[in-house]
Amino acid sequence: MNAGSWPSCPSNGLFIYRVCKCPKWRSHARRWAAGHTWLGRLTWSAMLLLAVLTRAGASEPFARAPGIPPGTDFRSVQWSIDPRAVLTRGVEGSYDRGVVGDPCIVWDDELATWRMFYFANGVEPDTGIRGPRTAMALAASAEEIGPGDWRKIGLVTFANPQALINPGDYHKWWVVTDARRPNRAARIDGHWAVFTASLRMEDGRMHKHIQAASAATLAGPWTLVKTPIIKPESGQLDSLHADTPSAFWFADRNRIGIFYKGYPAEPQAEQPGSAFGSSTLLATWHPAEPQARKVRIVMRAGVNQAWNAGWMSSLQLFFAPKERVWYGLHNGSPTPPADQSHREPAPSLGGWVVCDGHPLEGRWKADESHVPFVRPGDLTAAEKAAGVGVNFWRHHLLATPEGKVRIFFNSGAYGTEQM
Repeated sequence: MNAGSWPSCPSNGLFIYRVCKCPKWRSHARRWAAGHTWLGRLTWSAMLLLAVLTRAGASEPFARAPGIPPGTDFRSVQWSIDPRAVLTRGVEGSYDRGVVGDPCIVWDDELATWRMFYFANGVEPDTGIRGPRTAMALAASAEEIGPGDWRKIGLVTFANPQALINPGDYHKWWVVTDARRPNRAARIDGHWAVFTASLRMEDGRMHKHIQAASAATLAGPWTLVKTPIIKPESGQLDSLHADTPSAFWFADRNRIGIFYKGYPAEPQAEQPGSAFGSSTLLATWHPAEPQARKVRIVMRAGVNQAWNAGWMSSLQLFFAPKERVWYGLHNGSPTPPADQSHREPAPSLGGWVVCDGHPLEGRWKADESHVPFVRPGDLTAAEKAAGVGVNFWRHHLLATPEGKVRIFFNSGAYGTEQM
């Protein structure tokens, strides 16, 4: 993919993959970018932004409703990188000094704009304790979602913070969205629902669990379910960690489908190519239940030569009505991890996965006809100078009422990534 002639900068910036059907717009954009040398002066390391301004080959405008327009299959879109930061790391001593990444973005009806929840690793202002938490940012408007358009508004708040299984660790936040309306939060029994991952010491080893919470407004405060709804289970694929949830409301089934990343504590004989690789698992839940029901392994690492065969994460769900196909935006890596490691060796790549039936029952696999978006070896000198490299973390797609489309992701050296 060609990133174009964007100016270089001494930073990891937020990048945009962009496509437009209008050659005249491309010409205007090039002239505009050339006159804005400030684009090159960004701070080091950034959460990346992949952007598409229109559907490739589209002949009609996008539907004017927040969320992804019906009929759009984003797997066919061509992407290019725009190296500009959307959210940078905070100042020394701030709640997001270390990492800014892993976004989940939903439409907030009360504010008539987009609300972003993101992984913020830094210092908690009141306690001074370091750790990975969840913070929020608001878009300037329904259409202004690019660099310079997001305003940080602080950490999420809880009505019962004593229920956190680890007060210094609540990250990988995901708001439950309507399965057929991406980026539109699903109100269930009058409340919004979210999931978050937290580390807790058990049996002499740290394990990640998934907690749930609900609120009357997306601004919070959030009321936690005291007991984790998904726990690591000995002898299973999630015996070390249950991590990185993404969740979707299926109204016809009165269930939330939760895709999550399961790390095994023991080597997996069924994964000859990646014995300790994380895999994608599925659970379902309703807020009236004390725990989620673990359903099945959605995709297993180490069983083929796909781009995500080393380890894999969860997905953002989409439906293409014309093809009647469910597909997902996904992160994974071809590199198998060692046991005594952080279990996420580089490179983390973003791409598509596809299902051959209903997402809760069908067979999922990597869609290798369209993926991955970019590998480290594909980067140009300008993109590297802008800070793209090492990994391309959790990808998240957002479409605006007028048809702008962005995929946000974070990149940079471990522990210093930005959006």
